[in-house]
Amino acid sequence: MDTNTDSPLLRFLRNRGVPEDCLLRMLQERIDATVIDFMDDKTLSGYIPTYGDRIAARRFCLENSGASTKESRKNSLLEKLKEKMGINENEKKPDHEEAFVSKSKRTYAKNNRWAEKKTRKIELGWIHEGKQVRKRRGGGTRTFDVPKDSKKADILQYAKDLFFPSGKSKFGRWEVFSHDILDYQEEAVFDEDVTVGELYSALKMGILRFYLCTRRFSNDEDDEEVYDRGKTHVNNVTQLTDSHQGDEEAFHTVVMIGPYLGEPLPCQLDDTVIDEPFLQFEEDDLVITSITLPPTNTAVSSPDTSISNEAISSAGSYDVVCITIKLHRVTIMEEMISQFKDPALLIHPLKYTYIDEKGADADGVSRDVYAAFWSEFVDNTAEGEEFRVPSLSPKWQEEEWKSMGRILLKGFQDHGYFPCRLAPVFTVALIFGENQVSDDLLFESLLFYLSQSDRDLITRALKEDLSDEDRDEVLDLMDRLDVSVLPTKENLKGLLLKVAHKQLIQKPAYAAEKMSLVASHFLKEAFQSPQDVLQMYEDKKPTTRKLLKLLTASPTTQAEKQSFRFLHQYIRGLDDTGLRRMFRFLTGSDVICVDKVEVLFTPVDGLARRPVAHTCGPLLELPWTYTSYPELRNELDNVLAAKSSYEFSIA
Repeated sequence: MDTNTDSPLLRFLRNRGVPEDCLLRMLQERIDATVIDFMDDKTLSGYIPTYGDRIAARRFCLENSGASTKESRKNSLLEKLKEKMGINENEKKPDHEEAFVSKSKRTYAKNNRWAEKKTRKIELGWIHEGKQVRKRRGGGTRTFDVPKDSKKADILQYAKDLFFPSGKSKFGRWEVFSHDILDYQEEAVFDEDVTVGELYSALKMGILRFYLCTRRFSNDEDDEEVYDRGKTHVNNVTQLTDSHQGDEEAFHTVVMIGPYLGEPLPCQLDDTVIDEPFLQFEEDDLVITSITLPPTNTAVSSPDTSISNEAISSAGSYDVVCITIKLHRVTIMEEMISQFKDPALLIHPLKYTYIDEKGADADGVSRDVYAAFWSEFVDNTAEGEEFRVPSLSPKWQEEEWKSMGRILLKGFQDHGYFPCRLAPVFTVALIFGENQVSDDLLFESLLFYLSQSDRDLITRALKEDLSDEDRDEVLDLMDRLDVSVLPTKENLKGLLLKVAHKQLIQKPAYAAEKMSLVASHFLKEAFQSPQDVLQMYEDKKPTTRKLLKLLTASPTTQAEKQSFRFLHQYIRGLDDTGLRRMFRFLTGSDVICVDKVEVLFTPVDGLARRPVAHTCGPLLELPWTYTSYPELRNELDNVLAAKSSYEFSIA
């Protein structure tokens, strides 16, 4: 047999030692790789006697068939690609290589629809005051096509149309912000003339991302200009009002007396007084950027009036950009509950001021207001120890509990503040309902609802046999919790779960239900599951390590470094209560709501020396004149212990 005419299969079998007469018979009867797969084992044994050789032959045919199919498929795909690109290998090639290259390029450009596109796709996001704006607040990432010759000014216009439809957004009007375009690294695009197409060519990225960056104009930048513009608009309003005496559609500037109850009714406009708001006059519209609300003990002409959003449209067009609420620190809980009875406060930005205090609100005062409210609420009207739940009171009915739900929601929406001294099991029930509360969460919350000594007693009772004295204490605890069943080591945890359900779910159920009506819809978006709520509790809990990581300073001298070490030493010695007070002193909040706390060193010495906190920064002014740790400890202890430590004494 001529080995040059052998197929790969026959050569393979010969190498395995299959007899030549068998191979000759296969060749004569045309038994090759294409038919072996269709032969049963008995028939194939007439040509390949050995069983192992038959298995090897089938394997060989299978592998070669797969490789052939793969190569065929590859060639098919290459042919299709060449066809789409307009490359015909059967065409006669030009004599010179340069002519061939020129022709192929022209053919490619002619048939490639991507080469003919005049637009490119970009992603556009929004960063406001250093933070990305999420989709539900009017931001998010938008993907769309723009002309390849679009420049920075064009992208800025696209951003305005997307994020400021009709020139407005949830944060205010387009004109009250500075605007810039940032690249994918969140750095400003300085070249005004570079195009999107040029950026794609230079960066070689799959898709370019840009950001609209907005910041509210600083009051310090154009104080004189703002003042003059405000005077001009007030004069314009005065002239318009004078020219419309007796006209029902005359323009008015509004400040509400007493609790804020939505937009003013037409019948109320003549009874209001001007309170020097900043005005922006545009054709027939008056824009009120700030409405100042006096404390709730001011006389109210019609506090029970229900105001609709449509009422204002009949009297003129008003746009409330910011509402400032004035509060007395000593009666903050009653005044906040009264103010938040109106749902309209949830849709407007709020600023706060304390009466007889100097602090200007740049978030620090707001954080302090929510912290002060919930601290007074938890300390005076909630039951429990480390974790607490609301205690029902006859003076608080449905509207009061709804008001507290709005306070809870507004503090979390605007400043990320959440009263983490409320038991996690109460929070989960408020947001997701009682059916989402697990036994483990219920039991864990009960342990911290009880005192430290009771917590230790329960832990011992579940782990080991108790002494007679400890058993008496367990009986006393069960009696205080209204348990009439005799506890044993086997039934103790079951009894405690029933106690936990009664104390943490059943008792505050009315409060949770009414607060949930106004707060759960948003909080369900912020927390996808009860585990997310527990993670939030962990993230916001003040700890020594977290506070030390938040402190940022650049000490340059030995004295500054020493004072900074003293501060670290003081913080490491604080317990949980001390840490909450320290956070409140530095940031206005007793939970973590900020990314950093800057430390600035000052040369103050003598009687005037003391640490000074600016909660809006937040920033701590730390004297570098301490010569020993006890000096700093004594002054910080006095600052944190004083009742006035949270009062704002700096304008």
